[in-house]
Amino acid sequence: MNATSDRLSRWTPTIFACALVNLVLGLLLAVAGLGWPVASATAPVSLAMMHLLTIGWLTLLMFGALFQFVPVITSRKLPSQALPLVTLIGVECGLALMVGGFCALGHWAWMARLLPVGGGLVIIALLVGGATLLVPLAAKRPAPLSARFVLAGLGFLLLTILLGLSFALALTVPATGPALAPLLTGGVGYHVLAGLGGWFTLTAIGVSYELLPMFMLAPHERGALGAAVLWAGVGGFLAALTAGLTGSVWPVGWLATLEQVGRLGIMLALGLYLADVVRLYCSRRRQIELHNRAAIGAFVALGLAMLLAVGAVVTDRLAVLAPSLVLLVLLGWLSGLALTQLYKIVAFLSWLSRYGGRLGRSRVPRVQDLVNEPRSVGFFVLYFAAVAVATIAAARGSEDMIRAALAFALLAILLLVH
Repeated sequence: MNATSDRLSRWTPTIFACALVNLVLGLLLAVAGLGWPVASATAPVSLAMMHLLTIGWLTLLMFGALFQFVPVITSRKLPSQALPLVTLIGVECGLALMVGGFCALGHWAWMARLLPVGGGLVIIALLVGGATLLVPLAAKRPAPLSARFVLAGLGFLLLTILLGLSFALALTVPATGPALAPLLTGGVGYHVLAGLGGWFTLTAIGVSYELLPMFMLAPHERGALGAAVLWAGVGGFLAALTAGLTGSVWPVGWLATLEQVGRLGIMLALGLYLADVVRLYCSRRRQIELHNRAAIGAFVALGLAMLLAVGAVVTDRLAVLAPSLVLLVLLGWLSGLALTQLYKIVAFLSWLSRYGGRLGRSRVPRVQDLVNEPRSVGFFVLYFAAVAVATIAAARGSEDMIRAALAFALLAILLLVH
């Protein structure tokens, strides 16, 4: 039983539960028409909703997964089982203050001061979580490919939260306004790029490179193609973000060229990754279980997001198609991959906790026996279909259709949670 306990992160299931609650709360605001994409992206409730989804749902989920899988990919324990709990409490408390601060913008100046306070608390909590992960990651030499993706993702996370804190100070502390005004004007898009791209996408790629081969019994080594995904992705995001953020305060012609080169690097990395995923699925040595069949929907969403981004730039309609693009990335690619893999991870952790100590001594059920796959197929179909409809509705500007589609996506999530 001690050996089984060593393989489990004590607080990961609790972190997953809290993350799912935040996802439901965020989508409820959208379904009610109070937040983005029905309301303006800069509206106070929209800002609260987006941070519920990005910090409360995806970031918390990522840390919960990493607390479990970093010890697996490094063969080293976390320095403490208490630090993940510190991260969870700090993020949830800080996020609550941030949501209150966002909702108070333009109404109660004293309450809006909660925004940087909450942001600071979230930063401290994420630094604690990041340091907890860095201990085993730094000790592993040479670092496996998935670990290098996680390290890169943590670096972009630091940039994302520092930008977010700068925006919070600019919005709530007048004395910082003149210094931070250029960043507030031109840096919000790069804040999104650093978060959805550098932090979430690179980390999701790294985790998927560990989970997909594990559960499909496919070759784990990704070779030159996996390394190309890493370097093209990291280099692309670094170039685009460095040039974009610098250009927002010091506009120079060559910075725009560097930013375009960076964006091409990002597209190359994502294209190579999708090709590698196809290769991985084709090389599997077992029947694909439901969670990996459903994950195909997330990979399709990523591919469609790439095509939509290219089309939006070529036709000069990026501003019009941005809501559809963000929906595809946030709900289709990132949340879709997260929900499909959670379906397996939660069952696997439950099985390991209850039956791991009995393995080899008595008969135990299979992990698949803990879930009802035939019933759940419809839930995943409903979710990805709802996201597709919401994406199309956002491009057409149909608010009622967006709300209805997100309501069905929320229903599918609740059924999967059950």
